[in-house]
Order: sequence, then C-alpha cells, then structure tokens
Amino acid sequence: MKNKFLIFALGICFFIHTNVSGQDKFVPTVLVEFYSSEGCSSCPIADEFGKEIRTIADSSKQRVFTLDWHVDLWNQSGWVDPYADSTYTQRQEDMAKANNQPAMFTPMVFINGRGALPAGAKPEVGKMIQENLRKPASNFILFNASWIPTSKTLFIDYEIKGKIDSSDLFVVLAQNEAHSIPTSGENQGKNLSHHNVVRKVVSTDKPTSVGSLTMEINNQQTDLTKFKLFAFIQHKRTKQIFATQVVEFREK
Repeated sequence: MKNKFLIFALGICFFIHTNVSGQDKFVPTVLVEFYSSEGCSSCPIADEFGKEIRTIADSSKQRVFTLDWHVDLWNQSGWVDPYADSTYTQRQEDMAKANNQPAMFTPMVFINGRGALPAGAKPEVGKMIQENLRKPASNFILFNASWIPTSKTLFIDYEIKGKIDSSDLFVVLAQNEAHSIPTSGENQGKNLSHHNVVRKVVSTDKPTSVGSLTMEINNQQTDLTKFKLFAFIQHKRTKQIFATQVVEFREK
C-alpha cells in the first residue's frame, strides 16, 4: 500500500527576485538548532526557548523552524537520554569547530549553522534570527515523500533552486512531541517536554538540482502523523545553512 499519508508543506509560499547580477534570490528561511540532553540540568531552558521561537514565528508567519538534537555527552552522568545519538554529538562538534567554538556544552544553539551560542543567550539568538530574515536566500528546496508501509521506507524526491556547489543536503525525521521523566541524573523527577526531536537523518554530499533519497524507519516511527520531515542545504566547510523546508504528514 503506497501513499497512506499525505504530506503538506509548511509555509510553502515563496517569491523570487533577480538582483543586478542576474542571480535568483528567494524568501529567507531560518533553522534554529538546539543541541541538548536529558541528562543536563540546564537543557529544559532550551525546550522553553524553542517553544517561544515557534510561537513568535507562527504568530508573525515567519519561516523560522527549530530542531532538537539530543547528544550523548551526558549519558555517563546517571541518565541515558533515550533520544541521544553519538552522530548528533559529532555533528555538534563539527558545527562548533566551524564556528571557532572550542568548548562543547549543552544546550548549544546554532542559527542557520552559525553562532554556537548558549541557549540562555536569547537577545543574541533573536538578533541573528532577524538578521537572517532580512537577507534574501540564494537557495530554495522543494520536496515530497511517498510512504511504503511494507518496506517501512520513505522515498523522498527533491528539487533545489540555486547553486549547490560545496553543499550537503540533509533530510531529518523529527518527532513532533516527546515527553520523559528521568528516574536519575540531574533532571530526576522532572517532566521534560521536547519538540521536533531528531530521530533519523539521511544525507547526500553530492546533491543535484533534482534528485531523490530513501529513509528507512523503525516500527516506533510508522505513525507519521507524529513526525515532520525537515530538509536543508548546508555548506560543507562553513556549516552555513542556506535554505530549509519542512513538511508534515496527515492521514488520508
């Protein structure tokens, strides 16, 4: 059975204008990435800050999105984060190095791949979001996915507008909401609430203007109404993110 779920793009409207050099420009998007852990007592503030950002973006109809990457930095401190993955920790380290940030800490925030700021730095994060919203983007992503339940596979078709030299394409399956009450560690007994939690990532280091990817998902992820798909274009060296698109699933 194919296409059990319909996929709807969030904020799909965009415009194009041409500058004096003839290069197409697009409505800007902003991806705010939080790197956190359930074993970190400071990380619940990242969850609250992400909620604030989404509320402001929704009310103002701005194309600002958040992702919550759980790292395993704190997994040896009394509580193993069920959403953590060592590859997410490696991504944080790579992003921090690209931003000349020698320290690894949580919660850490990146705005379109830049910053490496603590989640408590709300004015600085807000300023960077607004700066990114004021700049026309050089890229735009269009994508959709077909779901095949028998193979538990998403087939993702994409189209990228703009130059893609020295860039990677990432597609992320993010869980809309996740709740946990740690029984040990720094957040013992706290009711933790997360949003847009990264659960699966596929990527290509050689994206084309039009192409496809596949994503296999497990039995716990087959209710796609509980997830979104994020796609973003990121520079290999600087880690700057040029464009983000998000789609959500709704059952037919």
